[in-house]
Amino acid sequence: MDKKEWDLRRDLCEVAHRLYLAGFMAGSDGNLSTILDENEILITPSRLSKGYLEPDQIVKIDRQGLQISGDLPPSVESPMHLMAYQERPDVCSVVHCHPPFLVAFTVAGCELPSGILPEIETIFGGELPLVPYATPGGPELAESIRPYISKRTVTVILLDHHGVLAVGQDIYQAGMKVEHAEAAGKVIYYARQLGGEKPLSPGSLEKIYAVRQNIIELEEKVYPGYCHAPECDTKSLTIARQPVATTNSSISDQDLETEILEIIKKYQLARK
Repeated sequence: MDKKEWDLRRDLCEVAHRLYLAGFMAGSDGNLSTILDENEILITPSRLSKGYLEPDQIVKIDRQGLQISGDLPPSVESPMHLMAYQERPDVCSVVHCHPPFLVAFTVAGCELPSGILPEIETIFGGELPLVPYATPGGPELAESIRPYISKRTVTVILLDHHGVLAVGQDIYQAGMKVEHAEAAGKVIYYARQLGGEKPLSPGSLEKIYAVRQNIIELEEKVYPGYCHAPECDTKSLTIARQPVATTNSSISDQDLETEILEIIKKYQLARK
């Protein structure tokens, strides 16, 4: 096993441990995967607690879902991961787990509202689509996500009565998307206990959309450098300040710089 594969296995375990400790993967819930090369994918095993996962327990499958190596069976949700990679050649990693607040929203038949939290707008572009219910663990669920995950602006989808699926250019990025989405769900829930959420003003949203474009461009560059998604250019890994999108907003360069530095800081802290 070469260093690249070992690093990917180790990082899958690291993010799995963090999500388990956060309460997003009770028991043997949840599964994570990442692309190893053009035809091989590393994925967590089935029926094993992700809180105690070790790198040598990670399973290797091909793009058709056939097991290449590993002593344990691959996750039963492998078809959903493979569907995400098929529809999104711009991503390298997938996380599926069950954050309680987000699952509660889907069980209640509720979607997270847009235009309320800056985080939902800047990180997700106001898009956290809810996928209609499908039986977990098979092709029905995999097929149900297709029209939602295929949209390039979507990085997290809510699975009705089931959990969430997040994609990213590496497993850390995908894991952080889950954390951001669950935090937003928690805030909205508490706000409703206090009388209901209040929308952001149109002027505030205009400024947020300007920041959003810079975050998108930044996220394309802030990752470890081993993303092997077909569309990723691993030769261009420097963090570069991109031109600000044309807008009528009065947001200043200093405000944009602050937002970008905050994103970098959060990413670096997540890697420690």
